[in-house]
Amino acid sequence: MGYSVKTPRQLRPLLVGFRKAAGLTQAQMASRLGVTQQTYAQLEAKPESASMDRLFLVLKVLKVDIVLTQVSSPADLEDRLPARLRTAESPAATKQSVTKKRATTTAAKTAGTRKAAAATARGSVQGAPKPLTRKRAAPMAAAPKKREDW
Repeated sequence: MGYSVKTPRQLRPLLVGFRKAAGLTQAQMASRLGVTQQTYAQLEAKPESASMDRLFLVLKVLKVDIVLTQVSSPADLEDRLPARLRTAESPAATKQSVTKKRATTTAAKTAGTRKAAAATARGSVQGAPKPLTRKRAAPMAAAPKKREDW
């Protein structure tokens, strides 16, 4: 029987169903893939965040094939795309505009701090706020590895 998958979120119930139809637990699947049960549970809970290589490996263990079919016309494809993928502005452009705003805000803050520091250094302004000083970040210990690479 064939199942149509049009969004990444539709993968989760299919993966769970195929695993259960094969009579496997998450722990058994994990051992066949060479990962921990928790790692496999994360993949099964959110398969849209997994790489294609990992998904293909899981599907191979489940003995499931993928069949791709072409839609009849480009207009059909446009109708199926989510609105966020049809927007004219790319995510990179959005990120750049946010970066610009941050840079402008930071520059304004820095300029204000410099003026206050200069006024304080001259002694001409009483009660002027002290210039902001940056604190050094505490050295970070090596973080434990949270995910397995497989």
